[in-house]
Amino acid sequence: MNRLIREPSTARPGVILRLFKVFFLSLLLSATGAGAAQDYNLPSIGQPADNVLSPAEEKRIGQRVVSQLKAQGMILEDPELEAYVADIGWRLAEHTERPPSDFTFFVIDDPSVNAFALPGGYIGVNAGLLLETETESELAGVVAHEIAHVTQRHIARQIEATQGLTWVTAAAVLLAIIAGGGDPSVVQAALTMGMSNLGQQQINFTRQHELEADRLGIHTLARAQYNPNGMADFFRKMERRSRLYGNRLPEILLTHPVSDTRISEAESRIRDLHVETVHESEDYALMRARARVLSSKQPSDAVTYFEEKRRRAETGDPATDYGYALALTRVGRLERSHAILADLAGREAAHPHYALAYARVLLDQGQGGEALEVLADVRPRHPSYLPMTLAYAEALIVNDRAADARNYLMDKRRLVENNADANRLLARAADKEGRLAEAHYRDARYFFLRGNHAAAIHRLQAGLKLPDLSQDDKARLEAALREYRGDCHDKLSERECRERVEGTGSRRY
Repeated sequence: MNRLIREPSTARPGVILRLFKVFFLSLLLSATGAGAAQDYNLPSIGQPADNVLSPAEEKRIGQRVVSQLKAQGMILEDPELEAYVADIGWRLAEHTERPPSDFTFFVIDDPSVNAFALPGGYIGVNAGLLLETETESELAGVVAHEIAHVTQRHIARQIEATQGLTWVTAAAVLLAIIAGGGDPSVVQAALTMGMSNLGQQQINFTRQHELEADRLGIHTLARAQYNPNGMADFFRKMERRSRLYGNRLPEILLTHPVSDTRISEAESRIRDLHVETVHESEDYALMRARARVLSSKQPSDAVTYFEEKRRRAETGDPATDYGYALALTRVGRLERSHAILADLAGREAAHPHYALAYARVLLDQGQGGEALEVLADVRPRHPSYLPMTLAYAEALIVNDRAADARNYLMDKRRLVENNADANRLLARAADKEGRLAEAHYRDARYFFLRGNHAAAIHRLQAGLKLPDLSQDDKARLEAALREYRGDCHDKLSERECRERVEGTGSRRY
């Protein structure tokens, strides 16, 4: 239930992601022409940027990069954190000209402070950003800024201003850096290409986009009933920190330079806005604690942090207790974690995060029946909460109720069609029941939804070799195989797809 599925990886997420972001910044700086306009008027969407990069192409590029990030273990795949960040993003997106469904939000397993937007509405938020902010409005301010980069199609506009550089070529180099694990020769070549021909006009063009994203983001914050001061507050904090870092600036200051001009412009725009009531989620403090635990490279560090915080506190803080219990669970101190979470869940019986964490400890202690009882009691109060749905299905499987788990998930057709983790659980349920063809089909669907065409195709091919395969199962597996091969050829080159499926490129995929 916590980080349900993690594919094995030997990559170094922090190092590789830093290379990715440095290259991404340098690419954006170099991908601008000498005639960059200095006015800050919004563009009319559908301008010449469409000639170099269509919305469909942006989506394909974003999907490809995200699938690589997942394959390298760089995305923190925790259902509760993902749902929390997505709720903030979708709440903001409702107040833009783009529907919330156009956006996908994910959490990067990196303690550094940063966020970034990819083509196609994919927005990554580092775990470190949650730890650095002090209010949900500050966090939402950064997300609103990234949403504005997407709605104004800044990447496509920068490419449109470039002569001779195509984003498709740049994306290939970017992905080579990610997949290559930071090979020095590849990195140097990419950075040399990205940093060439920099000039003051090109830097100003990027600053124009930053100011534009600030302006739109502040108005989006206010319309979504967040505190619009959240963005300016975070700017001021980063500006103060920049004086302390010297040459070792945090990532967010490399990709989003803060200046007195940006701060003063933000403050000026905020003065013209009025929000009668600010609504911030009570989950913010809990999710900050959760992000700290899950992003700690040494689980014992999180235990030490929360022990010290509990020692200093004059009164009990539920978020601190929650984080401490999660940290204890990670280091195997289950009895102490059990006691804390039983108390939290007892005080707030309907609270989903406490119930989920308590059920996790019970499962780890081999008390599957008790875990199922906890979730069965809380689940009806949160019928649409995805982490609860996945956790309840997992608990059913653990309690040898695979058929019930399958029926429960299959009643949620939309979820099964689009959610990778739901398909992995269905594969587990089918395997327990001895329905091997179904298990292969669901496993393949899991990999396909994660963008791993090679693994999906291999699972289908293995399924087609099962003995005593029924005609219906054979037809279903063959249909999926045609679909996934076609999608692979559409999103990758035919040669690249063939190499990955045959194994010559699968090591990097």
